[in-house]
Amino acid sequence: MRRIRIAALSAVFAVLAGAACSRTPTALPESGPLSATSEKVTVEGHYQPVQIDAVESMSIDDGKLVLHGHDAKVAVDLPANADPTQKGRGWALVTEGEGEQARTFTFTHEMTLEDFTVSVPNVSGQLAYGSLGGRDGKDVLLFAYGGGPKAYWGWANIEKKR
Repeated sequence: MRRIRIAALSAVFAVLAGAACSRTPTALPESGPLSATSEKVTVEGHYQPVQIDAVESMSIDDGKLVLHGHDAKVAVDLPANADPTQKGRGWALVTEGEGEQARTFTFTHEMTLEDFTVSVPNVSGQLAYGSLGGRDGKDVLLFAYGGGPKAYWGWANIEKKR
């Protein structure tokens, strides 16, 4: 009788484990808050789709973030916190990764070596990024990537943990 119970419990656990392992990862939403990980900084931000043929570069013109593509450019509003007069805050891309559902970018500060990783929807294409100072003392990272049928732009407010 005891062997039957053990066999039945083993079968139940095998079915549950198989179901847990075979789950398909869910895709990230088309727009939303950034998913970020870091030990030394707090990162809050947002990403959203943008209509551009390809992300080649970015600039700031007349207080707007301008995304440059092959054939066109698109201007979007800077985050409210971003101060366009405080360019180049020292954040650099150090690694990129791709999974089935997400693309990850890890940025490191060139002086403090603090880093963070953001997860965004996985679409192929070049990444353009830059950093500004924030009106509240936080740094602001701006980024855009992708092209063709899918491209995104986003921002992240970065603050040292206390």
